[in-house]
Amino acid sequence: MTLLCIAGLAIAGVALAYCVHLGAQRDDTGQSAAEFTFVPPNQAGLAGDGITPASDEVPEQLNTVRSKIMLCTIDKIDADVLSVHTPDGRKHQLTLSPDTHVESAKGSELTDLAKGDLVVVRVVESDTTSTVDLIVDGRVSASIPDN
Repeated sequence: MTLLCIAGLAIAGVALAYCVHLGAQRDDTGQSAAEFTFVPPNQAGLAGDGITPASDEVPEQLNTVRSKIMLCTIDKIDADVLSVHTPDGRKHQLTLSPDTHVESAKGSELTDLAKGDLVVVRVVESDTTSTVDLIVDGRVSASIPDN
């Protein structure tokens, strides 16, 4: 039994040495694993002359918007405001936009949601407002065997 274990370790050692030998033969000189190149969306996957138009250059400071995901229960849905409360009891007034997307087992309209529904909401925050970008009905649908 001991001889079989020693033979197995010897074979594993030879295999490891061979892998290290193959890895040492690669020519990766001058290339860092962390290097990356910015490719503008309109040039992704296209062969070109490598000249980037000024409109597609990376700005020095990107204008980013903060967003967050909330698990909450719907209190009220108005035409442009979604009133919700979170499990810790905090209440929020979130602004709805025409671009708000709804995902639900009942449909994809705000009218498919009701008071008391558990939802996951993605909120985009600007200076003073919180605008809802996406509402996902929190109920999980699964098929029941023998249905």
